[in-house]
Amino acid sequence: MNLFKTKNKNYVLAIIDDRTGNRNQVFAILKELKLPYKILDVKYNWLAKFPNCILQVFGGLMHIKDLKIEKIKANPTLILSCGRRTFPLASKLKYLFTGYPYFVHLMYPRFSLNLNKCNLIFTPCHDNIKKKDNIINTLGSPAPLNILKNINNPYNSKPITLLLIGGNHGKYILKSDTIRFLINEILKKNYKGSVLISTSRRTPNKVIKAIDSLAKNNPKIKNIFHPKKDYKKNPLKELIHFANELVVTGDSISMISELCQYKKPVRIFFNEKFCSPKHINFCKKLIHEGYAYPFETFLKKCNKIKTINTTKKISRKILGKINNEKNKL
Repeated sequence: MNLFKTKNKNYVLAIIDDRTGNRNQVFAILKELKLPYKILDVKYNWLAKFPNCILQVFGGLMHIKDLKIEKIKANPTLILSCGRRTFPLASKLKYLFTGYPYFVHLMYPRFSLNLNKCNLIFTPCHDNIKKKDNIINTLGSPAPLNILKNINNPYNSKPITLLLIGGNHGKYILKSDTIRFLINEILKKNYKGSVLISTSRRTPNKVIKAIDSLAKNNPKIKNIFHPKKDYKKNPLKELIHFANELVVTGDSISMISELCQYKKPVRIFFNEKFCSPKHINFCKKLIHEGYAYPFETFLKKCNKIKTINTTKKISRKILGKINNEKNKL
C-alpha cells in the first residue's frame, strides 16, 4: 500500500490494483482533475475470482490482501475506482468515512450489488449498458495524454509509422501469421520510412518471437519494445511523439482510445478472428465518426483529424456534479 501525502483536507482517494489498464485510466482522470489525491494500491487474494455480488454479501473486503484503512486519516471528498474488483471495496469505503464522499467508478462492474449507491459510473458505449441517472456511456476509455516538446527525433527515414499490437482476448486469439501479414503490409507500403513497434502484456510469446524474427531481416524496423520482457523505461510516449502514422490492432480499446487523443491519423487493423463483436463495433463506430480510419487507408492523406477527448469529458462531468452537490448544501 502506497499513500501519497496531501496538505489539503479536500482530496481524492484513488483506488488502483495490478491491472495496467485500470491504473492508466485512474491516473489519466487524476491528471485532468488537478486535485490533491492519495493512492490506495490494493492487492488481491484468491477470493477475488468470485463475482462481486458474493464478495459484497460478505462485506466487500474479503478479497483484499493486507488492507489497512486506518492509515487513511482524513476523510476524502471523492473516491475514484476502476474495474470490477475494486468496486466492492470502494462501495464499502464510501460508508466508512464520515460525510459519505462522492463515489465515481470507471467501467461497469458486472454482477455487483448497490450500483445505485455509486454517484457516477462511466462505462464505454460498446459494453451496451443501459443508461441510467448515475450511468454515463462514453466513447472509449480514459487514457493518459502525454505531449512532449523539444525532443530530437532520432529517426531520419520518414514517414515514421508506430504499430501498437495487442493480444489474446478470451477465445479470440492473435496469431503470428496475422501480425506477419500486418507488418509486411506496413513495410511494403512505407518502403521509404521507419517502422516502430510496441507490443502489450497480452501479446502472445509466439507473436513476439515472430516480430523479433522479422526485425532481424529488415533494417526499416528501427525500434521494438516488449513490456513483457523489456525492463527499460516504456518509450511509448516518445514513440507516439516521433510517429507520423499510428497503426493499432482492434483488440485493445484502451490503446485505441489513447492514440485517438492525438492529432495524428490512427489506422485500425481488425477482423473477427482476433476481435470480439464489441471490439469490432467499437472500431467501426470510431471510424464512422471520423476519429480513426481503417488500415486499408494507411498513408493516405487525412483531410480532418478528430480527437476523442474522453478523459476531459469525464473529468468535467465529475467536477460539475461535485460542484452541484456543494451548492445544494
